[in-house]
Amino acid sequence: MIFNLLSVIGFSPDAAEGAADRLVALLAEKGVALPGVKSAAVGRTLPRALNGGDVMWRLAFGSEQQCWDAYASKAFQEIMVAMTPAQGATVDWMVYRADHFDVSRSQGQTGLWRCLCIAVDDGTPAPQIRQFERDLLEMPGPVQSIRNWTLGAVVASGGRRRWTHVWEQEFVDVSGLEGEYMVHPVHWGLVDGWFDPECPQRIVDPMLIHAAMDISGAVIV
Repeated sequence: MIFNLLSVIGFSPDAAEGAADRLVALLAEKGVALPGVKSAAVGRTLPRALNGGDVMWRLAFGSEQQCWDAYASKAFQEIMVAMTPAQGATVDWMVYRADHFDVSRSQGQTGLWRCLCIAVDDGTPAPQIRQFERDLLEMPGPVQSIRNWTLGAVVASGGRRRWTHVWEQEFVDVSGLEGEYMVHPVHWGLVDGWFDPECPQRIVDPMLIHAAMDISGAVIV
């Protein structure tokens, strides 16, 4: 089973000028060389993100052990120096399983990768969580703008809060995300209630990450 490590990095206003761009260059160079990496992608967070920071870095591994081995490696720890509070950086990170996925719709095309990182309320009954997941999984079929996608449970996380799920998709461009995806009836009619504070079925905490970056090829593998 594929395990992914996602880092969402933000820089404070008093961070050194160009810090985000330098970090992207560093991660692009060093990330692909980490032990056990199957796929590596990094980029600047696109506009209209919610809690999406300045830089997004995604690594995929063939097993959870490979993920933790890379995390503990000297090379990874050297990279982490560029993402510390001393550099003006804050990091939300999560290791998550690819529990549900489809990678058949994209053949290495350029496009857009988007993630939704959420936390389901503590104490939510397991049947409710499973129904929430099933409702999310109803989206890729009718929403034709979605290419590759995955929904995974978070096994470890850190940063501004705990995280429980990562829901991610690839699109041809931003219009596929902000157009068909956001306005499709399955989104506002089936899924939105889990997020809406005025809806009795809400189980998702309002503090979430919705963010995207440009990609040069498929990153969900």
